[in-house]
Amino acid sequence: MSSQWSMLHIKVQDGITRELVPARIHIKRPDGTCYAPPSEIEEKFSGEQAPQLVLPVHFRKNLHICKGIDIQSVHLSTGEAVFPVPAGELTIHVSRGYERRPVSQAFVAKPDENVYLDVELEAVESMRKVGWYSADMHVHFSRFTSRDDLVLARLMAAEDLDAVNNMVYKHNGEIEAPQRKMGHIGSHYQLQHCHQVVAGGEEFRDNDLYGHMIAAGISEIIEPISVGETLGRRDSYPLFSQVCDQAHEQGGIAGWAHGAASVKLHESLPVEAAMGKLDFVEGIQFNCFMGFYFWYRLLNCGLRLAITGGSDFPFKTEILAPWYLSLGRDRTYVQVGTKHAFSYDAYLAGIRQGKTFATNGPLLMFEVNGHGPGDTINLEDSETKVRVLARGVCQYPLERMEIIVNGAVQHIVEGKGGQHELVCETSISIWESAWVAARVRGRVEPESYGGVAPWNLYAHTSPIYVLKGGKPVLQRADATAMADYIRLITEKYRYQARFKNDKHRKALFENLERSLLFYEGLLRL
Repeated sequence: MSSQWSMLHIKVQDGITRELVPARIHIKRPDGTCYAPPSEIEEKFSGEQAPQLVLPVHFRKNLHICKGIDIQSVHLSTGEAVFPVPAGELTIHVSRGYERRPVSQAFVAKPDENVYLDVELEAVESMRKVGWYSADMHVHFSRFTSRDDLVLARLMAAEDLDAVNNMVYKHNGEIEAPQRKMGHIGSHYQLQHCHQVVAGGEEFRDNDLYGHMIAAGISEIIEPISVGETLGRRDSYPLFSQVCDQAHEQGGIAGWAHGAASVKLHESLPVEAAMGKLDFVEGIQFNCFMGFYFWYRLLNCGLRLAITGGSDFPFKTEILAPWYLSLGRDRTYVQVGTKHAFSYDAYLAGIRQGKTFATNGPLLMFEVNGHGPGDTINLEDSETKVRVLARGVCQYPLERMEIIVNGAVQHIVEGKGGQHELVCETSISIWESAWVAARVRGRVEPESYGGVAPWNLYAHTSPIYVLKGGKPVLQRADATAMADYIRLITEKYRYQARFKNDKHRKALFENLERSLLFYEGLLRL
């Protein structure tokens, strides 16, 4: 009797270098279900040698609380593999990050025969050549041994990620996603075609009062990792402002997770922002743009905060499909420059300076009068025009590009006819000090990329600051809103906060008062 299996021989090459490259693949049957190679073909990681395929069986134990997620992802470790596939009509989807155009190819696998597929991934854009590097700033992958680092590095290579901020956190008083070491010294994994940086970080959390914040570039864990009864099994102390200070004292950066939009209603983000404790706000995640909730308002209060993107892998990894691993789906591009080799320190410095854009697909370049994100442009009172240049490119069609001035759309470029590239070159009016940014969006239907749900595409740059007559950015409506918000959470915290002593309680309300004075002070300018 004839077998119902065929052997697939696949090679994935870079369209420019012709080198074999790691990649993510998934194979779909005509009924829309996804085929994953059997776990019996699992090979062991040993030293620098890696199996042809990185399967969920290689890293399921590293996913802690998310072990129940039905992850079916398959990654080519070095760009080529041989494995069995069911006989019949099949479609393979091959992708590698956002700088190479994905390939979808139908083929017929005949019983007891070999199928040979050579896939070439053409360039969408080569961001490294112009000094831009990408990382997933929000990852939770348990690391117990060096073997775990190698598995993660192989996944990163297939997703074309330069680095990850891989964070420990605490749930119900128990540590999750432990990191065998913090920092990134000695955590560079040189692979066949590229290198990755696996850096330990921390998500300091409180589901009862403050929300979730991110620390990256730290060398030691900031205790107690979580506060509040729900997550930390303790009181509401230390304060997030103190955690930010500790991250900075270690040479790291501090920011807010989930845009303060998906955990609870009364997060303390505007408090730490007013106190100058934060470097960034996570604005793209979970198939959504979250920056409108607080980020725009804080920028309109003259605060300078970069935007970042992070996947929260392995949480919500099933949004697009069980086989579409969320690692790197939301990422942060930073302009590191071309004069020196990539380093994680330089990458974090770029976030600190606001030289970023966040994305879950599109690549977005932006200039105002020749200056990039994070820069400041000083105009005389008599100057009212600036020159804007923005360019968005994507693997998939884009619907719209928008130029944002102080949180409002000032110029639109429509993506008519399914364009993969949108360009804006125009002059816009600046009548008062402003922050200016670009954003693009689109929507990909599941059949286009082999998923199960629509993929909402977003990219957003950090601001360029255009100051008139040396005056700071200020939109009074947003300063009013933030002042009122501080009054609101002051009352909420008064009844909900739990502290072991009056000294800790006093520290919280001093922070609240200090931040209220900041926003109220803006209204007196």
